[in-house]
Amino acid sequence: MESSVLSEVVLPLAIVIIMIAMGMSLTVTDFKRVLSQPKAVGVGLLCQLILLPIIGILVALIFPLEAVFAISIVLLAASPGGTTSNLVSHAAELDRALSVTLTAISNLLSWLSIPLLLTVAFRLFSDGGEAIDFPVGAVMLQVAALTLVPVLIGMGIRAWRLQFAERTKNASKIFSGVFLLLVIIGLVIQNWEQILIDGPRFALAFVVLNIVALAVGYLVAKAFGIGQTQSTTIGIETGLQNSTLSITIALTILANNEMAIIPGLYGIWMLATGFAFAFYFNRSGVADQIEDIEDIAPAAG
Repeated sequence: MESSVLSEVVLPLAIVIIMIAMGMSLTVTDFKRVLSQPKAVGVGLLCQLILLPIIGILVALIFPLEAVFAISIVLLAASPGGTTSNLVSHAAELDRALSVTLTAISNLLSWLSIPLLLTVAFRLFSDGGEAIDFPVGAVMLQVAALTLVPVLIGMGIRAWRLQFAERTKNASKIFSGVFLLLVIIGLVIQNWEQILIDGPRFALAFVVLNIVALAVGYLVAKAFGIGQTQSTTIGIETGLQNSTLSITIALTILANNEMAIIPGLYGIWMLATGFAFAFYFNRSGVADQIEDIEDIAPAAG
């Protein structure tokens, strides 16, 4: 994607503002849910931090992608959950607390996970099979500046001005979702010609990444005996990444315009699949609960 004021100034600023807003909605109690719901949170983090990157690497290996697009797939899979997954969970009446907890923890760890996984990607997919010198330490600091630091600032604002944080909580969520969508659409429009040329080479790869990630998150949670609503929530958290953060890292930290194309398209694609997945499987969960009640009623009578 072409560098512009939108990508070099507006996008990083948007990430920082959104991360601060996320921090303003978090409390220490949110993180105590790790103790109160250890299985659901543990399985969710397993899917997000371990299985999803593995899926991303396998997709990048299986599909005949150029090095830059293969690395872009891994970057996307390495990115944490974002406000989009929280919005989907809220709209579909999933487990909001679990969604926020998984998003918060994955974002707090992203300053470490993204640089390490990018190092692996650069070593695996560098042209000619030679590893590219990848500045892990510098990238860690830059990713932390985009994610960890703003979240901590937001939490500090909440501790200092609780009423302000509560008043702006709903508005910040709406702003985050709308702003993310508008920025991504703007970047796609700006680079439409390049997308038409390169799109057919990688579209199937990111579609497979998204669908497999949604399915794996859901099925792994079900395999651990987790309930329908929470399993659907984990599926959403696994299948919907913070594509805007991926775009920002590609354009500003890695200074690679092509590496931002897949996250840009993915950001729009995952909205459609995420909402469809959430509403379908949560509806199935409600139906199952109704059937269970109907089965119990005759027995009780």
